[in-house]
Amino acid sequence: MRKQRLFLGIASVLLLLAFTSVDNNVGADIENEVKTFFESGVKAFNAHDLDLFMNHFHNDFEMYTPMTGWLRGLPAVKDRFSMVFEQNPMVKMDIEELKVRKIASNSAVVDFKWKVYPTGEGPAYHGITTGVYVLREGEWGEVLEVEHVTGADEELTPNSQ
Repeated sequence: MRKQRLFLGIASVLLLLAFTSVDNNVGADIENEVKTFFESGVKAFNAHDLDLFMNHFHNDFEMYTPMTGWLRGLPAVKDRFSMVFEQNPMVKMDIEELKVRKIASNSAVVDFKWKVYPTGEGPAYHGITTGVYVLREGEWGEVLEVEHVTGADEELTPNSQ
């Protein structure tokens, strides 16, 4: 337990240093790059272009969702989104809020608030997600995502009928 607290303390200091030592111009450039990359992923999702959408994740990508738990690696994530597109052929995602923060010269954190419309419009699921993006060999890709569903419109809840 003591080692865990020490590790968390050191990690906190390193994150604080990363945030306070950022060159604003370089940080803004990286934040804009990641924002553009993120938005292209949402476009691919809304177009149901699974292959293009999957290009937004690095091979070692891990994702946590309340519905599935941990998904590790591209095959598991691809299976999940393939199923989403099959079960909801009109599904659409809207991003309500988006915040991108540079962490280092090759990484950024993306926080976003979303709505997913299973039928493309009308009732939606609501949530917040945090993703970590890393630049590798000149290519941005997401390596970690944690999703939290914050609610659902009444028509989508089982007891609303």
